[in-house]
Amino acid sequence: EPKERIIQSILSGITLAMATIPEEFPVVLTVFLSMGAWRLAKKHSLVRRLSSIETLGSITALCVDKTGTLTQNRMTLTRAYAVGGRGIEEVSPGKSLEDMLEIMGLACESDAYDPMEKAMISCCEQHGIFADHLFGGTLLSEYSFTSALKMMGHIWLHDGARFVAAKGAAERLLPLCTLTQSEREQALRTAHAMGSQGLRVIAIAKMALSPGQQPPSSITDCRFCLYGLVGLMDPPREGIQKDLSLCQKAGIRVIMITGDAGSTAQGIARRIGLKSRGMLTGMELSRMSDQELRERVRHVDIFSRVLPEHKMRIVQALQANGEVVAMTGDGVNDAPA
Repeated sequence: EPKERIIQSILSGITLAMATIPEEFPVVLTVFLSMGAWRLAKKHSLVRRLSSIETLGSITALCVDKTGTLTQNRMTLTRAYAVGGRGIEEVSPGKSLEDMLEIMGLACESDAYDPMEKAMISCCEQHGIFADHLFGGTLLSEYSFTSALKMMGHIWLHDGARFVAAKGAAERLLPLCTLTQSEREQALRTAHAMGSQGLRVIAIAKMALSPGQQPPSSITDCRFCLYGLVGLMDPPREGIQKDLSLCQKAGIRVIMITGDAGSTAQGIARRIGLKSRGMLTGMELSRMSDQELRERVRHVDIFSRVLPEHKMRIVQALQANGEVVAMTGDGVNDAPA
């Protein structure tokens, strides 16, 4: 056709020109690479080394962080179980929903930037517990959050009383609460049921300090009174099911790696259509040798309660099995992997 002959003629002319003046080849090459970078920029891609594009086209395994990558990282508090509240299994009587929400707010940062804490403070305000009341006391000290502990606490002088307001992963905070074995099991069952719906489950607790009593040096030395459990929904990203389907059609194995609980990870996996042959926790991973991990990663598609160093080991184990691995995530803890 005439159109094809015109294109062929143009290409032939460019070829002859480059053959006549070979010194122009580096200029032409630079122009073509710049055009490629421009096309990538239009698709919101930033590439430091062009060779990485070739590698991306060869990947066989894609490790993805859950929060902020598979999900929107826009949390909403959708379930709140207060100890002694109506309509739930009672762990121990005597605390209302409002009491629990106030302790939850006091365990947050006053200038919250984390989406989870923003959702918690927003829930407090919806129930008439506003920031000027929450943070009107004196913050004496704090127990900072760490990936290993997965909990945090604030020591307050509030309304004339000193106490520790704490929040954290249910399986980490509940053992520090004064509960009977049956009460603890009931709380864990409730947390698991919430997690299976794809909710991030956070336990809320308080430790009162008597006059003259020094706060414990570590949060693990505290003895708390459980106030309740809250569940936060982080909805999947729009179109994530289609993206996963494209990966599967391309023969790319998608592996979820998250710091959230296993029940939460599996709940999100079901919602987005991520097929899983097995799950491994960070605690189990820590007890494995590198050779054992190499064997397990062949059959595990969800890793829960992992630390940044675990992510690195998972990627290295996959590479040792001959996989070409890509890792995506939105947090600094994803950078090493």
